[in-house]
Formats: sequence, structure tokens, C-alpha cells
Amino acid sequence: MALYKLDEYYPNYQNEIFDGYDIKNFDVYAQDDKVGSVTNMMIDDEGHFRYFIVDTGFWVFGKKILLPVGMARINYEDKRVYVPVLTKQQVEDLPEFTEYLAIDNDYEERVRGVYRPYMTTPTTGFIYGADIYNYRQEPYFYALNDLNLRMYEDRFRARRNNSRVNIL
Repeated sequence: MALYKLDEYYPNYQNEIFDGYDIKNFDVYAQDDKVGSVTNMMIDDEGHFRYFIVDTGFWVFGKKILLPVGMARINYEDKRVYVPVLTKQQVEDLPEFTEYLAIDNDYEERVRGVYRPYMTTPTTGFIYGADIYNYRQEPYFYALNDLNLRMYEDRFRARRNNSRVNIL
């Protein structure tokens, strides 16, 4: 499934979807340490939020990484994204994300493979492979536990669907 950057897919997301918040400026904390800042989000063809793009800046080797949205807890007042299970070692081990990278199933599987050993939920019984993967297989990565983020996704999908109807 193709992934798109939120601001390219929906340029007015901040005002029309996120109640004026610019998620792109939120700081990301792993345990008690700042590890970067959100620079964008990735969404799929159906309008589901899938990843935060995090710029680790000088905190962890200055690269961008993908963080599955289900791993995050967001504090909107403090403009912070908390990821209690994320470690600096994970960030170092993650494949680098670049702006021009074509994200395919193999790349996503490499990203998930770094996070899996740190998850507390058992992952037995699943077959992990790029060709047969379904985001619902691992809800700890992609299920939106944050009620506001879930509401924002619903708004985004409703606006997206309405615009498709108007085009037809």
C-alpha cells in the first residue's frame, strides 16, 4: 500500500483536521530523553495515519526515522510525543528515512523488525513478510490509542471521502 506525506496530501491539515495544532513541531521523547522532533506524518491510501517522521537531529546521529503511530502517546498542551518503549538503541538501529525514499513493503518490514523485540505484546502466530503483511496484524504499531489522533484521522478520512465524491 502506498504511503503519502500528510502535508503534501492535505496541505491545510493543521487548521481543518488538527484543531490548529501543527503536529510537525512536536518533540519526541523516548523514556525520559528527547530523541527528536516530528517533521511530518505518513498516511496510507485509505487515509489511515501510519507513521510519524521523526528527525533525530543532534540527539541521535542526525537522521530521520519512521515511528509507528500506535506506539506514541501525545501531550498536545506540551507539544510532545512520548514513546515509552522506544530506546536510543532502537533509533540508532532503524533504517534511515529520506525525503525521496520510495517506501515499499520491504522497507516497512525492516522498520517493524527493529521495534518488534521491544514490544511487550506477544507476536507469535503471525507470519511477517512484505508480500502478505496487513497493518491489522500488529495493532500495537498502528492502532490509534490517542483519542484526539483517532478523531483527527476520522476527520481526515471524511474530508478525503467527501472530496472524492465531489470529483465524481
